[in-house]
Amino acid sequence: MLNDVCDLIDDHNLANMRELRRFVKLHGVEYGLPSMKIINSVLRAHTGLIRLYFDAVYQERRYGRADIDKDTGEVLNNK
Repeated sequence: MLNDVCDLIDDHNLANMRELRRFVKLHGVEYGLPSMKIINSVLRAHTGLIRLYFDAVYQERRYGRADIDKDTGEVLNNK
């Protein structure tokens, strides 16, 4: 479940727990996710990792990275 949540954060550009919570309420069943109570219990042991994922989304929102291929993650060389 941890990997599924990390993928959701990355795929849907969720920048914090509030956005994750809203996403799970609206689309959790579609992705086979249980309640936020269960998700929170899984994430509690991995808060550092989750914070890194949220921070990456936040940084991309704030500063943008137009030189990154969104599909591969490759840094593009636009010289």
